Amino acid sequence: MLRAKRQMLLGGILLVVGWLVLFLIVLEVIPSSIWLNMLMYSATVVGFILGMVGAMTQVRINIHKHRQERQYDEYDEYDEYDQ
Repeated sequence: MLRAKRQMLLGGILLVVGWLVLFLIVLEVIPSSIWLNMLMYSATVVGFILGMVGAMTQVRINIHKHRQERQYDEYDEYDEYDQ
């Protein structure tokens, strides 16, 4: 669980840094170079992918945990419809 949250946090940081540097390039605060543009684009894409993988992992963990808890429940919410 901690690994998924760490992935989402790292992905978010990469996204924000990539967007911030690209925004500063557009405002001409930072001089534009092809290598910096490619590096920041890569950081943005990797951050997005890493964040999405972390989010999907967190959802999978929560579904698995919920199914395990529900397996041991004595009351099933669909029991009342079986009558």
